[in-house]
Amino acid sequence: MANARPIDHRLTPLLPDTVFTMSPATAFPQRATRFWVYTGIGVLVMSVAWCWYGLAQLEAESEQGKAVTAETTMDGFALAFGGIPLIAAHIIGLAILLPLGWQRWRLPGLAYGLVAVAVASVIGIGAGQLLFGGELFEVGLHRYYDD
Repeated sequence: MANARPIDHRLTPLLPDTVFTMSPATAFPQRATRFWVYTGIGVLVMSVAWCWYGLAQLEAESEQGKAVTAETTMDGFALAFGGIPLIAAHIIGLAILLPLGWQRWRLPGLAYGLVAVAVASVIGIGAGQLLFGGELFEVGLHRYYDD
């Protein structure tokens, strides 16, 4: 840390001097704990998000008959109520884990964050497949349009 600027300790009276001489990986070990706690929470959130997506698809499919009778359609319902929350869950997961990974491990931490969100999403897909009997990607309006 030869290029580091001297620290004005009047502005940081509560932090020990060792915090300013340590690398980011050793200075803040609690960030690694936060990273893994949020990763665990993310697995639960992704499972709920994927199941919610399936429920939105199922709702659109089950209500399509009534909608056609009323001369309308359920097109877009699953995207609005299932797809957008699913995408938001992924974006929020990345927004939380990428900075924590960067602060703790720098460049490899970004990869850890991406992998953590991807793995949580795959686990969520598995939960959705279990809930829908292996037909998570089979439910939806496309059944009405397939010949």
